[in-house]
Amino acid sequence: MAFVLEVLAQTPHHVVVMQDGARYHTSKAMNVFFKMHAERLTIEQLPAYSPDFNPIEHLWKKVKKEATHLKHFPVFTDLQHEVDRPLLHFAQTPSEITGLMAHYCEKLGQVNKAA
Repeated sequence: MAFVLEVLAQTPHHVVVMQDGARYHTSKAMNVFFKMHAERLTIEQLPAYSPDFNPIEHLWKKVKKEATHLKHFPVFTDLQHEVDRPLLHFAQTPSEITGLMAHYCEKLGQVNKAA
């Protein structure tokens, strides 16, 4: 809820939320929250067990490639710091996130090739 409220606070536009079936996404409390904000939110439910349809998977793949692929972390905090590095980079370069989402849309044939 806090994340969605933060997004809503940063834009006057209508927001489309694509979510998987995780219990914390589909809980009674979240359903009430979504109904309370229905004028600004559209909720799209992904099919069960469909990571290829979830655009965030493109981000996670890139984060794993940048931060963890073929690396050893002697302690968990080393892993955390290494994962934070690309996440902070993406937070400061939203155009890269947009590019990843465009790749997702192209993969599904949803992008106008002339655009």
